[in-house]
Amino acid sequence: MQDRRTFGKLSAAVAATMAFGRHASAADEIVIGYHGPMTGPASWVGLGGRDGALMALGEINAAGGVNGRMIRMISYDDAGKASEAEAVAKKMIESDKVFAILGGGISNVAIVVAEEAHRGKVPYMNGSGASPKIMDLKSRWTFSGATIDVRDIAENAAIFIGDYLKVKKVAVMNGADEFSQSLSDNVVRLIKDRYGIETLTRQRYNPGETDFSSQLLAVKQSNPEYILMFGLYVEAARAVRQSRELGIKTPIKGDTSMMNLGFLTVAGAAAEGMIAEYLPLYFNGDTAKDMVEFESRYKKLFPSYPVDRPNYVDVYNYGNMYAFAEGMKRAGKDLTRKGLVEALETLNNYQAADTWPKAVNLIQPLTFTESHNGNRRLSFFRVTNGAFKPIADFKVPVPSTKFPQNASLNW
Repeated sequence: MQDRRTFGKLSAAVAATMAFGRHASAADEIVIGYHGPMTGPASWVGLGGRDGALMALGEINAAGGVNGRMIRMISYDDAGKASEAEAVAKKMIESDKVFAILGGGISNVAIVVAEEAHRGKVPYMNGSGASPKIMDLKSRWTFSGATIDVRDIAENAAIFIGDYLKVKKVAVMNGADEFSQSLSDNVVRLIKDRYGIETLTRQRYNPGETDFSSQLLAVKQSNPEYILMFGLYVEAARAVRQSRELGIKTPIKGDTSMMNLGFLTVAGAAAEGMIAEYLPLYFNGDTAKDMVEFESRYKKLFPSYPVDRPNYVDVYNYGNMYAFAEGMKRAGKDLTRKGLVEALETLNNYQAADTWPKAVNLIQPLTFTESHNGNRRLSFFRVTNGAFKPIADFKVPVPSTKFPQNASLNW
């Protein structure tokens, strides 16, 4: 179950973080557990989250670690399954006795690991899950970092659909996974309640599915003004490509999971004009200094990475790991799990380079001073000439979703 594979040759500092260890509190090290789907249809999520975290850890350890202690990460494949995630979480907490856990899993497994972390009183940084059920646990031990709660994504998306696209009739296609279903439900409700937008049909597909003709024909027959698609990028890209092959010319809006070079590769020319949402500050290939530097370091560390990497989950957990390390540093040399939680709650509009000079800033600044939802921001992009380009004439307002204040969370 434990995944020790890497892309290419790792530097000594990063390789050290992947060594397996049983003790989380050795005087010279801090052991972090990691889980994510490293096999199966969502493996790009787990592998991306793992390698982004490893890249950050290599830099942190090379800079002397945290208060003189190195951080070591042990990684487990949860296969994107709740039952596997529960077993992995229990092993990390009870056998490995990790000091804290970083998540790189999809929503259904993040929920389970967050529950186990709360029971074990172990700090948990949700790296990429967006389901409301994660933060609705109201656990003081659970933080959500660079990712964004599905309710905030839904409100951003609903405002964009109603105020920018100004459509009245849509068709919906969504994956059967927790994130896609939850996001779809929330957006459909909001666009109806706020804008009176009618959803003509809702079609669902399963992870790993390759033939979407029946769903697409139902969409075509409903004659919508826009197709709203929610799902992990591989299946969504296939569906977009097949829609054009079936003669469907209706414009399509996707979600955050589709902002990926792999999506453009699989969908090909059919992606042109597609709209998607994105959470980090930059997308792959951006000429901004920090993104250029990140991709240069990434390519040296993982020289054989596939076309869909580094993806946004790499970026999420690069930033999340730095936030975790900053919390540990602020908690002081007498580090405790409770102390880490309280230290993380001091991060306000925090960016890694503020306190770690070698870090690059790729994610939205994180704020945990009011609630454990660190990020609430995203932007919109359109595929133009085969590349994602920002939609500069629309800026979504800050979502109005209310999250529990830190003091109301349960220890």
